Amino acid sequence: LACIFIRRGVCEGTSSDKENIFDVAKSLVSTNHTPSDGVFDVKDLSDALALFLQAASYGHPKASFEAAVLILAGLGGSPPNLPRGLLHLYFAAQGGSVPAQMALGSRHMLGLGVPRSCQTAVLYYAQPAAEVVQWVKQTQGMPIHPIEKVRLSLDHSSHFNPGREEEMVAYYQYSADMGNTDAQTAIGQLLHSGGRGMPRDLQQAQRYFQQAAAVGDTDAMAHLGHMYAAGLGVEADNETALEYFRKGAAAGQAHALYGLGYMHLAGAGVPVNVKKATALFSKAAEKGSADSHFHLGVLSILGMGGPVDLSRAFHHFNTASHSGHLLAVYNLALMQLGGLGVPPNCNTGLALLKSVVERGPRAKVLEEAHTQYLEGHIERALLGYLRGAELGFEVAQANAAFLLELHPELSALTSLITTISSASSANITSPALYFHRRAADQGNVNSLLKIGDAYYYGRGTNLDLNKSVAVYRQATQHRSAQAMFNLGFLHEHGLGLPQDLHLAKRFFDMAKTAHPDARVPVALALAKLNMHMWYD
Repeated sequence: LACIFIRRGVCEGTSSDKENIFDVAKSLVSTNHTPSDGVFDVKDLSDALALFLQAASYGHPKASFEAAVLILAGLGGSPPNLPRGLLHLYFAAQGGSVPAQMALGSRHMLGLGVPRSCQTAVLYYAQPAAEVVQWVKQTQGMPIHPIEKVRLSLDHSSHFNPGREEEMVAYYQYSADMGNTDAQTAIGQLLHSGGRGMPRDLQQAQRYFQQAAAVGDTDAMAHLGHMYAAGLGVEADNETALEYFRKGAAAGQAHALYGLGYMHLAGAGVPVNVKKATALFSKAAEKGSADSHFHLGVLSILGMGGPVDLSRAFHHFNTASHSGHLLAVYNLALMQLGGLGVPPNCNTGLALLKSVVERGPRAKVLEEAHTQYLEGHIERALLGYLRGAELGFEVAQANAAFLLELHPELSALTSLITTISSASSANITSPALYFHRRAADQGNVNSLLKIGDAYYYGRGTNLDLNKSVAVYRQATQHRSAQAMFNLGFLHEHGLGLPQDLHLAKRFFDMAKTAHPDARVPVALALAKLNMHMWYD
């Protein structure tokens, strides 16, 4: 057979070659792949797109999704093609691609190129959410280290230094090794879950917890109880687990009370006693244990230890969700969607379901993109954020816009993005503004302000003061002091709004109330406004 893409070493073949073709294509656009010379080769994109399309033609769902990302962003040598990109997303989703299902769920939620439909969005988010639930269950009780979602606008303006965090962890580890009990427990928790630059090491975590528990630290006792109960880093031993849980519970430690309650619920080392488990969960819940609230919610739904009480279950799931308990948020979403214990509410249920999905393993695309950004590989970082943006991550959409604004040297890449237009971004010709629009649709106030400024100055779109005013007003609904200040300025000078100095003062006063940092600029603006009033 004649070879195609000889420089990539891939030959045209049959459907049995689709995995090999996909792997080669993926390596060209992976955020974990960095060219040895540090220079990004734009031809990689067109080669990757051709290979993804070839694998997709053989029925490879992942390849269909990756092709859709490049086609929708206009990467790969041709302008954006919404119908073609959506078609590939649809085939990928039907083939079981979770990222494609997330992308279509997000698009149907907001009506981006597809009909806006809460019910359809829920159907697309169902499998990704179930994947996250399964992922949580596989952790076997180990704490889930949250995937970091760094917002580059804040990262840049605050001169973020990742080395600072490593120094702090090193200081705590030094203190722990010197016998500081609080530091021993803190380092034990980091080693237990992994994160902050420390790999997961259960044996080391157990050592630090043992040292802290030996001098009476009840937090460490609770962690040791859970490690022995689940066999994490140690041989499972219910008796030892119960011993640690009882010591911690006697001191009123919430995590220990929860652990002891779970042992009675599961009949681990003790007879099954739902009534006692419920009492222990209730004590722990009063002390803020999200796990206890979750289990009380489950017991209320199942009618264990009392009658079925959906309203009570909703209360416990809702309380646990405030602490970020993923399974509680998932159950809360199902109750909202099904009208269990509360009136059915599709939009609220969908928002909760989306939040579950975006806290799962698919969010790693954001960490990978940020790693590339910190290492100076801006083009690779942008590719990662474009992929995350298509998945529906608001942070990725805002970060893609930020990079496109901040780095004009991306012209070799952005020249392929060309004109982007859709029903939600009519007359927008700036790629950065397009992604700001998508982030703003999900409540990003900073992106709303960027769009308002773009209409005011005519940057990346046609100058339109009426649209600028409308966007600023939308931002004021989010208590944006900057939007209030801008409306005050426009009223003062009669730009896009009737000139009204009294209304201008009202908006300036509102800005001062909305944010303390607005006091100085508002004071200057009011002084100028007083002169304006005196002159008139």
